[in-house]
Amino acid sequence: MQAGLTRTCFPLCHLQKMVNMSRLGKISHSQVSHSNMLVWGGSGVLGRAIARKFAEHGWSVGIHYHNNRLSAEKTRATIQQGDKNVRLYQANVHEPSQITQLFQEFLQDYGTLHLLIWAVGIAPSKLLTKTTPEIWQNTLQTNLTGAFHVLKTAGLIFERQRHGTVILVGSLSGEQGMPGQAAYAASKAGLMGLMQTTAQEWGNWNIQVNAIFPGWHSSPLSEPRIDSAIQRQPHLLHRTPSLDQMTASVYHLASTQDVSGQIWNLDSRIW
Repeated sequence: MQAGLTRTCFPLCHLQKMVNMSRLGKISHSQVSHSNMLVWGGSGVLGRAIARKFAEHGWSVGIHYHNNRLSAEKTRATIQQGDKNVRLYQANVHEPSQITQLFQEFLQDYGTLHLLIWAVGIAPSKLLTKTTPEIWQNTLQTNLTGAFHVLKTAGLIFERQRHGTVILVGSLSGEQGMPGQAAYAASKAGLMGLMQTTAQEWGNWNIQVNAIFPGWHSSPLSEPRIDSAIQRQPHLLHRTPSLDQMTASVYHLASTQDVSGQIWNLDSRIW
């Protein structure tokens, strides 16, 4: 047991040492404009769109991926023009040591972290009675426990800086539920509790933590059920939000100085 504890502690201790030795300090909001961001789930449709929006505004972007390096390369290819600074980082969010290693590599490359986007998510479509313990555990481990480990590690960086911004990609399913989405809805509901608790704990460090409900967008995650879901949950404007409008809202939220602990719903469904 002691050996296991030592193996788990070492990467975190090493990251803490890196943070203490790096050029971090108290950084004002004006100093972090057009700076460094890390997009967890950057190989997906939403993560790619968000990364592209910030790169267009001059940000340096780190793209996390798990297995799909080709998709991550596609993200980089869509935004890497001219002197855009975009780098790829691989990690399994089930493995805390890999998360810590990724942050170490990011700090070595950029020195600081100003914005963290959590856009990781899986959404198996199974009725509750058909949801196996393995499906349940894997969904929560990815969507919720992975976010816990990422935020816990990022906190070491943000605490030292006395500044930072976190935006978590949630889902209206976590507030209202949805047939066939027991594990997914539970994980997203938990994510909102984690967001609001983290926002309260980190407020004294001048760290903003918020979440968005991005709405329905065509992707491998949503494709099997997007049509039926739209019919079941009517949009007052009779349309789903565009990726461009969604990313514009995320960019605006990241640019605010006085908003934390909030959920921004980015479509026209009432909740």
